[in-house]
Amino acid sequence: MASSNDTLANSNNVNLKKWRVFLIPYFARGHLIPMRDFAGLLSANHPDIEPTMVVTPTPSLKPDIETVGIGKSTDSSAIDKAAHMARPGQEQVLQKYKPDAVVADVMFPWIAAIAADLGIPCIFFSGTGAFPILIIRFLLKMGTYLGIHDHVTVSGLPGPEIRMPVLELPTFVFENNNMQKPERVIKSWNDVFGYVHNVIEQGGEGETNCLRWLDNKEQQSVIFVSFGSQCYFKSAQLHELAMGLEESGQSFLWVVRGVDQSDKWIPEGWEERIANRGLVVRGWAPQLAILVHAAIGAFMTHCGWNSILEGTAAGVPMLTWPLAFEQFINEKLLVDVVGCAARLWEGWKRSTKETESELVPSMVIAHAVSRFMEPEGEHSSVHCKARELGAVVRSAMADGGSSMSDLSRLISDLINAMENKTCQ
Repeated sequence: MASSNDTLANSNNVNLKKWRVFLIPYFARGHLIPMRDFAGLLSANHPDIEPTMVVTPTPSLKPDIETVGIGKSTDSSAIDKAAHMARPGQEQVLQKYKPDAVVADVMFPWIAAIAADLGIPCIFFSGTGAFPILIIRFLLKMGTYLGIHDHVTVSGLPGPEIRMPVLELPTFVFENNNMQKPERVIKSWNDVFGYVHNVIEQGGEGETNCLRWLDNKEQQSVIFVSFGSQCYFKSAQLHELAMGLEESGQSFLWVVRGVDQSDKWIPEGWEERIANRGLVVRGWAPQLAILVHAAIGAFMTHCGWNSILEGTAAGVPMLTWPLAFEQFINEKLLVDVVGCAARLWEGWKRSTKETESELVPSMVIAHAVSRFMEPEGEHSSVHCKARELGAVVRSAMADGGSSMSDLSRLISDLINAMENKTCQ
């Protein structure tokens, strides 16, 4: 028999409902991990939110392949095409289980319309930042006009003028297929309930011997070299990078990805020559833990958004080498707008298409690394700006910081929308 106190407690517990929020990530570690972290933030900041990750089983894509970056580099494009094939399954899941809200990767713009039909709020989750998204919106509106120019100038943004070679633009802004026509993509972005840009991820597990190796290095003496989980170099470029790191005379920690690459790129006797000051990690590495280590003095990066967030939060200056997707746009933000990074080389032909990019020779890499690692050298302002920005980012992520305050407001608005059964 319940006591009067129990009855009072039950009557005071007005909202016993658990709000079911489905999260649908794109098939790539750089998308899966941050969305998983966002799911954790949702549940940690509101006990009534019950997040559920909706992922695609292996057989739906390709045998033994679940995410971009796990198989050979040639498999990545196949998985990218599989994104369009996932639409019927995504719609079926949402209609069957009828969640109270959905958080969808921006790579799935059609989910906005599905959510609208169900009358539930849809939030787009972007694995990249607000700056590249603004640039991409501008480029999508230009449409076919992009193909008649060598460079494009983006207008309407505060700060310095953004002017980019067309070769460095994401290839998808030129595409015009029925699934993702530019006008449909932009409309879906405008119609959703909200938009979330990636938070700093936890980085996942990986090889930890490298952290012990770093423990024996002097402070800020090591350059960390990593190009993410989706980008690959040809053997010839790997060879030049290896030689460049050796010739720089600097200590380095290099993460080499790509199961479809043999060790033929390794120069003869190279591993023996660099044994005392260089370490190569093959596969996945705890990037965030590496970047915050006291021994790290610089970060050579492809400018993927996850890497930018982690490098910035760690206060580490970045040496940029973008390769694909929106990475060249991200580089513009780091180098030309914020000033916390420097380009590895200004004088080479670069492109989001690997076949159109020039080989970067070892002597250029060696020169760039040795100059960048000088704390009081020509890039001293970049080092200083990186430290300042790191403090700002950490403050934003702390309790009461701007990022956490934005998250609280988003959750409050989402709860209100779910209670009132509105998707606007």
